[in-house]
Amino acid sequence: MRGSADAPEWSAAFDQRADQRFTTLFRVARVVTDGGAQHLCLIRNIGAGGLMLETYAPFEMGIAVRVEPKGCEPVSGRICWVKERNAGVAFDAPIDVGAYLNHNQPLGAEGMPRGPRLTVGRRARLRVGVMWHIVELIDLSQKGAKIQSDLPMEMEAAVELMVERLPPLSGRVRWMKEDRVGIEFSSAIALADLAEWARTLPGEAAPGPG
Repeated sequence: MRGSADAPEWSAAFDQRADQRFTTLFRVARVVTDGGAQHLCLIRNIGAGGLMLETYAPFEMGIAVRVEPKGCEPVSGRICWVKERNAGVAFDAPIDVGAYLNHNQPLGAEGMPRGPRLTVGRRARLRVGVMWHIVELIDLSQKGAKIQSDLPMEMEAAVELMVERLPPLSGRVRWMKEDRVGIEFSSAIALADLAEWARTLPGEAAPGPG
C-alpha cells in the first residue's frame, strides 16, 4: 500500500548526520525489487544515506530494492517512505556521494553512459528490408534494444522493431556479436511510456546489468 500523504520528505533513517546534504540529480534508473519486479524511475536527489525516486508504479513500504542509475554502479537499500508519486530509499550502507557519482560504469558503444535496460526475454518482430522476422528481445531501454537472432544483417542497416504494447520502433543496427544484435532507435521512447510498459513484465528474478 502507498504511504501516508503526511509522510516526511525524508524519514528518520536519514537523520544520522545533522549536516546531511542531498545532491539534485534527475537521472533515470532501473529499480529491481527483491521479488524481481522491474521499474523505471527518476532519481530526484541523492545523499549519503539514501535517495528520492519519482515513481511510475506503486512501491510497498519496507521492500528491498536495487537501484541501477544511468552511468553509475547499482546501490541497494529499502523503501522507507512513499508519498504520492515519490518514494525514499534508505541505503544498506552509506556512500560517498561525490565519489559515487564520479565512478561511472563503462561507456556504451557510442561513447555515452548506457541507459538502464529492462531485462525482457520475450519475442518481438523485426523488419529487415521488406521482410518481418520473429526475434528474441533480450533487453530494452529508452534508446535501444538487444535482440538474439541468426538473421544475416549488416552494420547500420535500417530496421523496425515491433514490441507488444509499444508503438513501432525504427532504428539502425549499431553492433553485432555472434547471435546478439544491438539496435539504436531513431527516437527515444518516452520514460513514462516505457515505465508503464515495464509493469507488464513478469516479476521474476532479473539479472543485474551486463
